[in-house]
Amino acid sequence: MRYDRDFFDDPMTGLCAALCEKAGVEPPAQAAPASRRLLDEIAEKYGDFTADRILIYNPDAVGDWVMDRFADKLANSLSLAPIRHRFLTVFPPKTPVCFASMYTGAQPETHGILRYEKPVVTIDSIFDAFIRAGKKPCIVSVKNQSMDRIFRGRDMDYFSEKYDDEVAERALELIKADKYDLLCVYNQRYDDAIHVTHPVSRKAKHAIDCYETNFTKLVAAAEREWTGHKTLFGFCPDHGVHRMPIGLGNHGKNIPKDMNISHLFGVL
Repeated sequence: MRYDRDFFDDPMTGLCAALCEKAGVEPPAQAAPASRRLLDEIAEKYGDFTADRILIYNPDAVGDWVMDRFADKLANSLSLAPIRHRFLTVFPPKTPVCFASMYTGAQPETHGILRYEKPVVTIDSIFDAFIRAGKKPCIVSVKNQSMDRIFRGRDMDYFSEKYDDEVAERALELIKADKYDLLCVYNQRYDDAIHVTHPVSRKAKHAIDCYETNFTKLVAAAEREWTGHKTLFGFCPDHGVHRMPIGLGNHGKNIPKDMNISHLFGVL
């Protein structure tokens, strides 16, 4: 499949402050300005509101072109979260680099993760911002993966699970408990699949199906359990992927397939 888009021009670092603004929270100290385009899109669709619950599903490696390629498989996600906002992720498009930027609003040179490594991010993050505001953030992730490790050391809850399905099940329990103001849920199956096959293999397609299933379950649970809240929810990947000449999938290049991502948002 040809992908002829140019690089997107709204930096993904603008997401962090935008989420904070919608929650009425002062953004992290070194965060880039909020994406006004995203905030305008949300306001146009849903009006002016403050969200007292934010649910973010982080599916690894779903680039913008992947979302186009599998639009049929992601049909429910695209319907549940009708705002599709196009971001340019940070370079290099590697998982810990991107998530560090997503949740600090800072470029890699500022937060300090410049390649595939998983040190604890020491600069101000969205999780610190929520804690200062008296709110409760939580991360649910596959054990020892980037989202499980790089934001440790905060006065918040972390849940480390065996793999994606266990992560989703734990997140469903936490949604039912209704105690967190910001719940970030990380899944990785598609990224794993592309590295051992390629981005449109049978294994990769199955992984996209699993992302769709888990996101749909999480949104349904939030709609059922968080009836007393105004909830902003998102389907927010970190980077894209490409197919190498030898056939396997990979990411890390400064090319649109790796750098262009789409985030989906909806409101309950």
